[in-house]
Amino acid sequence: MFNPNEEQTDIEEYTFLANITTSTVSSVTEEIQITSKSGNTTWQDYVQTCTASASSDFVNSPLFHACVYFMYCTVFVVALVGNGLVCAVVQRSPRMKTVTNYFIVNLAVGDILMTLFCVPFSFVSTLILRHWPFGALMCRIVNYSQAVSVLVSAYTLLAISVDRYMAIMRPLRPRLGRAAAKAVVGGVWVGALATAAPIPVVSTLHRPSPWHQFCEADVCLEQWERPHQSEQYTCALLTLQFALPLGALVCTYARIAHAVWGGRPPGEAQSARDSRMQRSKRKVLWTIHENDENWGSWPGMPYMWFASHWLAMSHSCYNPIIYCYMNARYRRGFKQALSALLCMRSEKPSQFCHRSSMCDGVPMSVPLNVEYTEYKRGLTHSSNAAGDGDVAGA
Repeated sequence: MFNPNEEQTDIEEYTFLANITTSTVSSVTEEIQITSKSGNTTWQDYVQTCTASASSDFVNSPLFHACVYFMYCTVFVVALVGNGLVCAVVQRSPRMKTVTNYFIVNLAVGDILMTLFCVPFSFVSTLILRHWPFGALMCRIVNYSQAVSVLVSAYTLLAISVDRYMAIMRPLRPRLGRAAAKAVVGGVWVGALATAAPIPVVSTLHRPSPWHQFCEADVCLEQWERPHQSEQYTCALLTLQFALPLGALVCTYARIAHAVWGGRPPGEAQSARDSRMQRSKRKVLWTIHENDENWGSWPGMPYMWFASHWLAMSHSCYNPIIYCYMNARYRRGFKQALSALLCMRSEKPSQFCHRSSMCDGVPMSVPLNVEYTEYKRGLTHSSNAAGDGDVAGA
């Protein structure tokens, strides 16, 4: 039977629940409002920005976006192709397998590692998406690989400078052999892997702002248990990664320059290459520290940040260009490697393909017996023609 009192009770309960819900939503809305420099930002603003392109707030110029994509793609392609050619030239030419070239190949491998793990991941997560979409495992792998690649380059430059110092300043002492050079290269990798070992342990995903929490956008960064641990490791990394190699380069090359002042140093423009690397390293590690709150709102800051980041990434493609420009053997090897690659892709090899070789000692792209057979056939044809002429004259 219908009871009016029960209906009145249900209406009162629904009204009470509605009031609770309304007050709860109001309190939640008040809690999620945060005060920024531009005013109050509500949760609805975050909902709208989740679907927006994160790169649109970097710089609103389509031309600038096109330039950014082109420059990063250029660095990626040039670094991979150039350092790959360096490894191929040394690997295929017996005369290029020297101690210094072993170190140069190791430097190229470090640059390839940097190109694969630094350029695409940092470009996508920092400039395009503004968050880390690759997961926690890749966060540890990428951070660790980035640190290892830079340490390998720094330690290899240190080994090159010491080897050259001993060769010039102590010419009567035995040079470093190939086996010893390979051992040094192995030590470089062990030292780099050990120095960067804490990084994958402390690398994790974090959501630092309400925008990241609502949009479920993670940021890959390091989280240490104590702040002083991060400061201590940063100081140690700065010493091993930059200060120690830079000091060794300055001391060794200063002594070498003093010893051979006014003369031409042995080798072919290797010191110029290392000097170029040293200047590039100083540019890469140059950064800006400013505590002024107005610095972040400077209109040119996005351009400055991009220029610094691109300069750091482009370091991996400088070395092959310097080798090609300053060293005749590498220049010849690059030409022959590219021509051999083109001949492999073409259906009908050209005359240049038959003559291609790799740096004075590598087997030609066409076996030698083919050219010898053609030469022998030419002699046979000439002798037959001469015999026919004699018969006709008779």
